[in-house]
Amino acid sequence: MERYLRRLGRDVWRSVEEGPHVPIRTPVQSDGATARLGGGQPVLNRPTKDDLNIMENDAVAVYEITCGVAPDNFDIIINCKSAKEIWDVLKNLYEGSEEAQDKKLTTELNEFNNFKAHTGESLEDSFKRFNLIVTKLSNAGTICSNHETNLQFLYGLGRHWTTTKMIVQGDRKIHSMSLYKLYAELQA
Repeated sequence: MERYLRRLGRDVWRSVEEGPHVPIRTPVQSDGATARLGGGQPVLNRPTKDDLNIMENDAVAVYEITCGVAPDNFDIIINCKSAKEIWDVLKNLYEGSEEAQDKKLTTELNEFNNFKAHTGESLEDSFKRFNLIVTKLSNAGTICSNHETNLQFLYGLGRHWTTTKMIVQGDRKIHSMSLYKLYAELQA
């Protein structure tokens, strides 16, 4: 969703990050007739064209986020007044608190570091499972180098892959090849 909103324009995304724009409204000189009739409410200046454009971006952000919310979660955001408020509620709902995010990252790192192919598991199934772990780590904000990722996958394959692992590790390209390329090499 963030990418989509950024694509709509940086000012739309600004509404999500910074909150709604509130134009500065100051009293302006009223005409003499109002003053002679006993005053009344002070006259405020009107929002500028820039104010109106920014407020429109706020409305676009609210609309687009609201349209992207699953019907089950619509009741959670129905009373939110701004795109930022909606975003914060949804972020907390889907990502959890900072403490929950830390626990999730720790879990993902443990899965990565302790990866082992299951007995009888095919190379393809092991690769899919490991690739999912790497994707989860990436989504949690941790990016491992190609070399680190490739070595972890190789070490997790088990003893019956020892010869293949030694050949692949002897190839200096393991430092830079992608996990997909490594998988293709192992299949060959």
